[in-house]
Amino acid sequence: MENSELITKALQYIKTATVNSEISIEDVANHAGFSTDYFNRIFLAHTGFNVMEYVRFSRMKKAAHLLRCTDKDILNIALDCGYEAHESFARTFKKQYGVSPTEYRKQTEKTEPLYGDFHSDTVGARLLHEFIGFKLANTDEVIDHMLETNALKYIDVAILCQVNGGAALYNGKDFRDGFVWFFELNGKFMGEIVCEKYDKISEYLKIFSDDRFDMYFHTTDDDKTVKEKLLKYEICFKDIERRMELYYADEPYLITPPLSYTMRELKYEDFDAILSFANKKKSSDFDRFVENLKRELYQRDEIGCAEHSVFVFGIFYEKELVGISLGCLQQVHGFVINNSISTSLLEKHKNEDILEYAFKFVTNAALQKGALPTDETYISENKTEEIDPVNLGYKIAAYSCRII
Repeated sequence: MENSELITKALQYIKTATVNSEISIEDVANHAGFSTDYFNRIFLAHTGFNVMEYVRFSRMKKAAHLLRCTDKDILNIALDCGYEAHESFARTFKKQYGVSPTEYRKQTEKTEPLYGDFHSDTVGARLLHEFIGFKLANTDEVIDHMLETNALKYIDVAILCQVNGGAALYNGKDFRDGFVWFFELNGKFMGEIVCEKYDKISEYLKIFSDDRFDMYFHTTDDDKTVKEKLLKYEICFKDIERRMELYYADEPYLITPPLSYTMRELKYEDFDAILSFANKKKSSDFDRFVENLKRELYQRDEIGCAEHSVFVFGIFYEKELVGISLGCLQQVHGFVINNSISTSLLEKHKNEDILEYAFKFVTNAALQKGALPTDETYISENKTEEIDPVNLGYKIAAYSCRII
């Protein structure tokens, strides 16, 4: 376990130090607290990479992210990734991705970058090294199994598999008897237990019980039942923390807009209005959001990335843009959900009627796009003005539990 924590520390250091062209095994070893002679062998055993091989791998992943998510020129990307010469950068990139940086940018301009494309790349190897006897399941088979078993109960995990990357591990004859999906976030292993039987759930909770893991399992049982069943298998805990997923599967809402308000989907050509709205918000956090939003709209409308997950709506008072609502369509193996509906309004237009109008409007749009909407909704900088999705017809389909 101690080596595992030090390897995690080393991996985090490498990913933050890729701009340093002089990074060496000694640098990484010293930062992680290893002796240099011992380090490379331990690193290889845990990750499947030699140290400098992983440094190059991480640099190229960073380069791929910048090529897909920014309009930086190739030379500046090379400098950001620790290369002082374009030629050596391009040669290394082609060795990893099979094409030049320019060709890669062109090939991926219509595809949406996902968290798992750039993170969680050593999760499976590290856990298999530490937890002897576990096996790795095929991601596509795991996703199909969850959707076939109970799509509403496990769609959240299926989306996590698709978007966040990671690995499905199990320690029985077949992953269908129960597995844990792991991905990495902020130096922790996030574990989602997919299993119908409490004996197996309890087994996994005991195995992955230290502070490196945040473990969730999915159930429709109430708290009393969960506690009774876990205590039967000697699982000790203080309480149960729940994450609820509410879904809307009814007919589209009949909407009467508040007086003088309208909504429509925003396009790249609306960006000047979006920028004006952002200036009125006067929020540095919102400025970063607008930069990302510009890229989303550009990819969808100018390049033609029709399958892009984010879709954006403007809330207008007369002809002024006074609010923005977002939906996020994510799909896995043909099953589509809109996993968030978030709304931001100018201060003088914040009220529950406008928020409810936006919520219903985006829900209807998601239904038209073939998605099952979920319940997350808020005014981004003021969460006290939330609406109650339950009263709007959203129903609990499933929820997950974390033992604390």
